[in-house]
Amino acid sequence: MPTSSAHQLHGVAPPSQDLLRQWLQRHLDLLQTERDEEQRQSKLLLSKTPPKVLEHNGLALLGLGVAGIRIGLGAKMLIELERPSAYHTSTAFPAHSFRPGDLAEIQDHSVSTVAEPSSKSSTKSAAKSKTQPIQGVVYRVSDSRIVLAVGNRKRGSGKAKAVSQSAAAASGANGDAKSDKRDARSGDSTKVSGDELEIPERVRLVKVANEATYDRMERTLTRLAKALGVNVKASGSGDNDSSDDDDDDDEPAADGNTVSAPRTASGATALIRTLLGLERPAFAEPPVDLPLPPFNDRLNASQLQAIRFALSAKQVALIHGPPGTGKTTAIVELIMQLVAGNLGVPAANDGAGARDTRGVRILVCGASNLAVDNLLERIVGRPEHREALKKRGAGGLTRLGHPARVLASLHASTLDAQSSTSSEGQLVSDVATELSSALAALRPPSAANTAGNKSVRSQPRLKGNERRQRWEEVRQLRKEYRQRERGVTRAILDRAQIVVATCHGAGGKQLAGREFDVVIIDEACQALEAVCWVPILKVREGGKVILAGDHLQLPPTVKSLKKGDGHRSARKEKGKGAKKQDKQTESKDKTKDGSATGGESDAKAKDDEAQQSSGDDDEEDVITTFEVAPHSGDGDKTTAPQRTTQLRPPRTLETTLFSRLLGMYGPGLKTLLSIQYRMNSDIMAFPNLALYESRLEAHDSCRSISVRDLDNFVAPPSRSRQDGEDGQGDDEEEVETAKVVFYDTAGCEMYETSSSDQSGDRGPSTAVGEGSKSNYNEADLVLRHISLLVARGIRAEQITVLSPYSAQVSLISSLLRTATFPPPPPLPTDGGGSAVTAAAVNGEAIEVGTIDGMQGREKDVVIISLVRSNENGQVGFLDEKRRLNVAMTRAKRQLVVVGDSETVAGQGGYLKQWMDWLDENALVESVVTLSMD
Repeated sequence: MPTSSAHQLHGVAPPSQDLLRQWLQRHLDLLQTERDEEQRQSKLLLSKTPPKVLEHNGLALLGLGVAGIRIGLGAKMLIELERPSAYHTSTAFPAHSFRPGDLAEIQDHSVSTVAEPSSKSSTKSAAKSKTQPIQGVVYRVSDSRIVLAVGNRKRGSGKAKAVSQSAAAASGANGDAKSDKRDARSGDSTKVSGDELEIPERVRLVKVANEATYDRMERTLTRLAKALGVNVKASGSGDNDSSDDDDDDDEPAADGNTVSAPRTASGATALIRTLLGLERPAFAEPPVDLPLPPFNDRLNASQLQAIRFALSAKQVALIHGPPGTGKTTAIVELIMQLVAGNLGVPAANDGAGARDTRGVRILVCGASNLAVDNLLERIVGRPEHREALKKRGAGGLTRLGHPARVLASLHASTLDAQSSTSSEGQLVSDVATELSSALAALRPPSAANTAGNKSVRSQPRLKGNERRQRWEEVRQLRKEYRQRERGVTRAILDRAQIVVATCHGAGGKQLAGREFDVVIIDEACQALEAVCWVPILKVREGGKVILAGDHLQLPPTVKSLKKGDGHRSARKEKGKGAKKQDKQTESKDKTKDGSATGGESDAKAKDDEAQQSSGDDDEEDVITTFEVAPHSGDGDKTTAPQRTTQLRPPRTLETTLFSRLLGMYGPGLKTLLSIQYRMNSDIMAFPNLALYESRLEAHDSCRSISVRDLDNFVAPPSRSRQDGEDGQGDDEEEVETAKVVFYDTAGCEMYETSSSDQSGDRGPSTAVGEGSKSNYNEADLVLRHISLLVARGIRAEQITVLSPYSAQVSLISSLLRTATFPPPPPLPTDGGGSAVTAAAVNGEAIEVGTIDGMQGREKDVVIISLVRSNENGQVGFLDEKRRLNVAMTRAKRQLVVVGDSETVAGQGGYLKQWMDWLDENALVESVVTLSMD
């Protein structure tokens, strides 16, 4: 059983002030590099890609009109866009990638985003529009309507300039909010100031990048530097926050639970000093037990131990949750024990004054909205949790964040929803009504939107002084709305014991000046360290932080990472030349920007090379960074001697806080969840052996599961469900039911192709996304296996196809769109009546995606297409064990791998180990035989 004995933690040499400065400055410099890269990609995407190409790739919607404008929660303007029948034969949107929570920009449809200074036509089109783009957050999406939520539009904002500059250059806008512009059609003033919106009759909606996170992380690190007493140089490139919610966090301290002054000589709390190696982590002795019987009586021993470990930590604890081990379940129980047991509240004699009588305050954060909502759903979804919160007499739980980014089923828990339904919220309802009326007068239905509808009379737009007066009225009403709403927000948050937000969202104005007893960060290994500091700086003196995650799965996405930034390649000697050549080729594909094709490729590289790390930044990498020898196991093993480590500036942004602390203090700082509930033991075997030191154990409920256990599985007519358990039968039936299947294409010359080299006869070859790799023969094998599964009754929703390459995802998706898989033969009923006939499966219903998008999820059957097959043995970023770990641990009942073992194993190491394991343990299907059929 893990303990917290001091001798199990590595000794850490306290960093000097100069070293702290170097560490902080390196973080700021890396963040600026990442910001610059995202700006560059966004500029290229908007300036080098024609709008029709953007729409073809789901990144834009063209020829839209405004269906209406109304006031939503938080005084946000909700702009509803549609495809007017006057301009389109169908009002339904084409296929697109807009989802609630995406940042998007409304642009004048008449202006081309292609910057061609030598083109007279582009110059003329640029002069047509003087309106500025309008940025907002996608609030709601339907087949024919999309709603954009626009917050307070700040004058002179430095936000998202990278995305807007190219559009402004194309439109001829100079970005000066003080210049009085005239509408080209009506001659009306279109000065954009504060809240005023001037929307052309025809617009397009374009996805854009959001820099708000960079601004907030930079400000957070600057405040951390101030607390530590060191001077750093910040870029200062962003002074305001997003178009999101007016949520800068430099507001004066809130009434009530204000942040107390730091109580250490350096100005930093004990938690901050511990996280940076200035103080040693401490644990309660004896360990703290659960104050109440578990709310969830199905917790296993490792989950209960993890909760005790976290409760015993005085500053920080790490919960290591491998795939399927119930990490979220353990965190939810930890939260409920803290709240119901009122643990973590400062004692009366610790200098906190009268706070010993209040309830514990917990800030629960995650790397993404999905991670946060997953936790929230588990908390509010159980009646016993709701009852416990009710008994506490506190306000319970409040979810911060833009409503568009919160699951619809959880809207009642959001701050916006609670504000509108609370007794205090009634004070602002009358202002909202006045606002809606004023906006309706400013934006009457246009002729295009009322075409064919004789019941709606076209009303003239307000002009001149009348229009300006009405906009001034809108601004004053919104100001009053926000003032009243701030009072409501304070009242709600004063009552809440649990506040839930993303790490970024925790830095909003709503929490300015508030502090918490405990901060819990889920999926901490997917978050940049800098963004984790946003909630951490809200921990009171004497409080603690709990980090949960798996450093052996995907790290945070870093677009600016160059292939030479990592240090793993320096440790690898085999195949060094071939791998270097391959990585240089891939890097060249994604960094060229001399042509439109290069820019488009770079902008789309998110799911490919640009998203991949230069090395496996797992525990080994972190330990190497901090010069600590590898240490097996958790706190219950002391096989390695104690070592002294030291804080060092990060090499890349991929080094997460979780990994850094694990490397700095050793495995004594973490506890492992060791029972997994997802996959059968065959699928679990390799990742358990290669990454988790054989410490994982499959629970009885999943240890032997297979596709045969599914209620919808159809056995061949000649065999019953129980037949064939001894492995006898035809090969095809074995492939359908085997727990691990490997289609090995070695020796078949089924080589990969680069999308930039394709002639267009096979697979997609669009401008956006060029440079990625695909393999048509592997795609064909994927479809063949799907047909075998469907013939045995497996449904589309039980299957997922994954690939690390976006071009392969696009190729397989395009093939599935035109594929229909025949159902199994009719089954006779038990009563001898008419046979039951299953429906054919439409290939489009089968999920296909990149590995990155599948983290945290699971499916009964997962098919992985590895793509890489070449004569040089080049594998590129395929050798990143964390990405493959995610891919192979998504499957519950069957894992299918399609790839070339000779190419994949050619570089040795982890990939060769995996190929050897598949050869020995999987059902290896002869692709040579299949190709001859």
